[in-house]
Amino acid sequence: MMKPLHLFYCASLLGLTTISGLLSLLYHCAPVLYYLCTGILLGSVGYCAVQYLVPKGWVRGEGKAVFITGCDSGFGFRLAKRLDSLGFTVFAGCLLADSGGEGSKKLRAECSSRLSTVQIDVTDDGQVQAAVLQVKDRLPAGSKGLYALVNNAGVWQPGEIEWASIAAYRRVMEVNTFGTVRVTKAFLPLIRREKGRVVNITSEAGLHASPGVSPYSMTKAALEFFSDALRHEMHKWGVKVVLVEPASFGPSTGITVPAVFNKLASDLWSNMEEVVKEDYGKEYFDYHIERLRACTQGERKDNTPVIDAMADAVTLTDPSHRYLVGASFEDYVNKIWLGHFSTLWTDSTERPNREDEPKPTMLQKNK
Repeated sequence: MMKPLHLFYCASLLGLTTISGLLSLLYHCAPVLYYLCTGILLGSVGYCAVQYLVPKGWVRGEGKAVFITGCDSGFGFRLAKRLDSLGFTVFAGCLLADSGGEGSKKLRAECSSRLSTVQIDVTDDGQVQAAVLQVKDRLPAGSKGLYALVNNAGVWQPGEIEWASIAAYRRVMEVNTFGTVRVTKAFLPLIRREKGRVVNITSEAGLHASPGVSPYSMTKAALEFFSDALRHEMHKWGVKVVLVEPASFGPSTGITVPAVFNKLASDLWSNMEEVVKEDYGKEYFDYHIERLRACTQGERKDNTPVIDAMADAVTLTDPSHRYLVGASFEDYVNKIWLGHFSTLWTDSTERPNREDEPKPTMLQKNK
């Protein structure tokens, strides 16, 4: 079985060979076309180089307000501290702000007086509207509205499709997708008045679906399309919409602490239909749950690249529409670019056939 990185190298080599061959053919058969195509190719490379190297413009934080959801831990917590240090007035939305959450306590203790924590459950209409009123009453002097909204709050849900209940799908969709839609719609009037921006945190899981995490992937894929539509619709108002798509940073987000993961896994097995339990078996279930556990509770990678991208999305005068953030070059190939190859080649990378891997009970009986 060819690994994704090897597949990428082979495809790149094939592409370069094909381009070189076509240019050589044109040089001998149609010199005019050869010079035209070469000019276009070099011009495209030069344009990309200039875009990458051109000095970037930054906005000053003084007098600008930012609202961030999901600041109890992970990306949201670190971004709130980063933007506070840059002079922004930060409203850090926390699920546990009113119930003594450690994240909200640390933010208030470690940041300037410009930062305030805001109680918000993104699934609760009342709390969202209350957050809007709180932000409106505390905007910096002279500000017309909210400069930036960062939709970061999210939850995770493990399990193969036959294992996860409809309630489990609905729960993660309500937080990740409808929560983002709810908060965005509520704050848009303030953002439009400031000609500000909306930053949505999605995931590589929304670009390339892997087995065992379909509930989560669905929510992030939906956010990709929501954000694209919002960007088009907000263009006439001068509002920017930016996506940040992290890859392979699960353990660094704190999205599933051990107690939460254990509860999710226990609920999966408890709520599973008896025929599904019988056909898959506990050995197969436990094996794949442990593999999913490693995705969220394994080695904690430095998530500074994600925070940098989120900060750029807020502070650059002309941010990119998308920021794909991988922990390594191989992450880009495995998780992002892989979706552009033919599924005839790539499906096997998501379905490894390991001899030591447990098989579902029903398949063992049918041997």
